[in-house]
Amino acid sequence: MTFDTALVVERLPQMLAATRLTLGVSLLAFVLAVLVGLVMAAGRRSRLVPARALSFVYVNVFRGAALYVLVIWLFNGLAVATGILLSALTVGVLALTLLNSAYLAEVFRAAISGVDHGQLEAGNAIGLSRWDVFRRVVAPQAARIAVPATGNHLVDALKDSSILAVIAVPELMFVTNGIAQTTFRPFELYVTAAGIYLAIVFVLSWGLRRLERRLGVSGTRPVAPVV
Repeated sequence: MTFDTALVVERLPQMLAATRLTLGVSLLAFVLAVLVGLVMAAGRRSRLVPARALSFVYVNVFRGAALYVLVIWLFNGLAVATGILLSALTVGVLALTLLNSAYLAEVFRAAISGVDHGQLEAGNAIGLSRWDVFRRVVAPQAARIAVPATGNHLVDALKDSSILAVIAVPELMFVTNGIAQTTFRPFELYVTAAGIYLAIVFVLSWGLRRLERRLGVSGTRPVAPVV
């Protein structure tokens, strides 16, 4: 078997164009997941019982959902159950947001819990309000603790976006599948797609390591999701 380099060179621009959509969907979903995750983490730590209960249900439901099933249900089941019909791209962003926000909520909650309680007491002792203690004392330290695990979820969002091919979102995997079916040369095309994913993950990982060193968190204990 020979590797058809000419085919790869011919089809690479088409695959790279689809990669831009992959990156766009992944980054948008990740940003939304961070925002929702922060809200859910705050809910988990809230003094209000309804807020804690709602956050608990949200986190456990979407952490327990398989991404493939979630994508199919949002694309097909939601329309049948409620009459709401979402575009494939909207479903893709929504599914990645729901799944990753549930995991990030636990990352953020664990990071906040990892801040030494004595510092909270010190902040209260000098007259800072509860909000000021969180903003000036807790949040900066929790953010540094959460960076490694949060970065891992950015990489996960990128890789998970390949599942969106099942609902015809024209991202890298969907376009690769289409080219493979028309050229009957799947090996070259899937190797190329794998190379593109690996290259992006390498760049992201390199950037995240630099960020960790810049923030001085390279040696920080990783934050694991807490139930």
